Amino acid sequence: MAKQRSNSFNTYINIITSIGVMAINLIISFWLSPYIIQTIGVEANGFVSLANNFVTYANLVVTALNAMAARFITIAYIQKDYKKANMYYNSVFWGNLIIVALLLLPAVYLIARLENFIDIPSDILLDVKTLFSLVFLAFFVRTGAPNYDCGTYITNRMDLSYIPNMATSILRCIILVSMFALWNPHVWYVSFTSTVISFITLGIAGYFTHKLTPELRVNLRHPICSKCAIWELVGSGIWSAIAGGGAMLLNGLDLLICNLYVGATAMGILSLSKTLPSVLGQLSDAITDAFVPEMTINYATGSKDILLSNIKRSIKISSVILTIPAGGIAVMSDAFYSLWVPSQDARLLQILTTLAIMSYLITSGNNILLRVFAIVNRTRLSAVAMIISGVLSLFVTWAIIVSTEYDIYAVAGVSTVITICKNVFFVTPVTSILLGYKWHQFLPQIGVTVISSVTTILVGVVIRWFVSVDSWITFFFASAIIAMVGLFLNMVIVLNREERRYLINKFLGKFIKQK
Repeated sequence: MAKQRSNSFNTYINIITSIGVMAINLIISFWLSPYIIQTIGVEANGFVSLANNFVTYANLVVTALNAMAARFITIAYIQKDYKKANMYYNSVFWGNLIIVALLLLPAVYLIARLENFIDIPSDILLDVKTLFSLVFLAFFVRTGAPNYDCGTYITNRMDLSYIPNMATSILRCIILVSMFALWNPHVWYVSFTSTVISFITLGIAGYFTHKLTPELRVNLRHPICSKCAIWELVGSGIWSAIAGGGAMLLNGLDLLICNLYVGATAMGILSLSKTLPSVLGQLSDAITDAFVPEMTINYATGSKDILLSNIKRSIKISSVILTIPAGGIAVMSDAFYSLWVPSQDARLLQILTTLAIMSYLITSGNNILLRVFAIVNRTRLSAVAMIISGVLSLFVTWAIIVSTEYDIYAVAGVSTVITICKNVFFVTPVTSILLGYKWHQFLPQIGVTVISSVTTILVGVVIRWFVSVDSWITFFFASAIIAMVGLFLNMVIVLNREERRYLINKFLGKFIKQK
């Protein structure tokens, strides 16, 4: 019989495979994006991000039902209450189908009248409408399908989601390049390939859910779902939906605001500047999500001391990992943009990018605390804070746009400043209290993250003095040095001797043995 893998080992494997997925997607994105921009233009490329943002807006409607689904299903499943777990599982599925039916007509109307809502150059109007149609199609299929993410989440085997994503990312690249090579270029090719890949990914996720959690099944016989279960899910998830609305106001409307108030070209530039911050954000989410299943299991089994230990560990490991790329981006992004998109203003892109990543330089380690609200089912607190932050960000951004010449900088930077304030003055102390500790339990980690980020940036500045970055070879050489020195300094600054020994010996040693 195969040896059962521990939750700790699964968590580390989740982290490794999630980083692997990010690396593959990063390489593909950076290789494809310059070609796409050169082929269809920076304006058209900006509409790809804007279309995805519109789906994010629509996703707020389903968030109330889906946000807490994994938590409730996982806790019931871990406690071996399969009847209850299936009731949650089916209630989410049938509820989502109803939501899809309700959203279908408004989506069709939006796409048919799209030029009345946003600024679209007339020569690419049909392309942009096709782009939006495909993006919404993928959204409706994913939403209407059963909750196939549950299997890997419940069993803490997120690697079984991440590894197939590597292969599908490569397949997406092959399909997209083939379409551009064989036919006249159109911006909707990007959404077409993403839609095809999302269907494939959904099928893979369904296979692993049935394999890992065979007790979870779609029920076609009466009762197919439970009103009580739906209301319980919505009662907890509604606050996550409200928090999502706040997040949309905080970060999700920037491209739309730029499109309406500054213009389609400025929107394209802003979208381009969000390339690196987007990758960093995905990396942060991937690392955080790798820890959440184990934390949820600890909470479900009543292991609160272990839960606190895991949170502290995740904060430190997140800081070690995330401050390296964040500091590197702050120092190297001008050289990156000069080499990647030489036709664009690299200095402007560096400023916009740095404004967008400032929160990672200060509170990247404490991002895991945002998940505590859902784990302890106190999402109302984070939702209220997010709404207040979003409204404040929207108002300040609008005020700066209409009254100063710093319009595009305001769109990029105001939300970051408010996010930092929210994380420092609300998220960090409140989660400490919710876990039964003093309000300042996790505050010292913010100082450690700042010191680590500043150190990495200083190392990068020194290396830039000695290395002239004028080619991809020198760029990767300088970046590698910054990464290696940054990793060493982060481990020295953030981790104590025992934690370094644990990370190196326990983690790496155990990984080698398991292999």
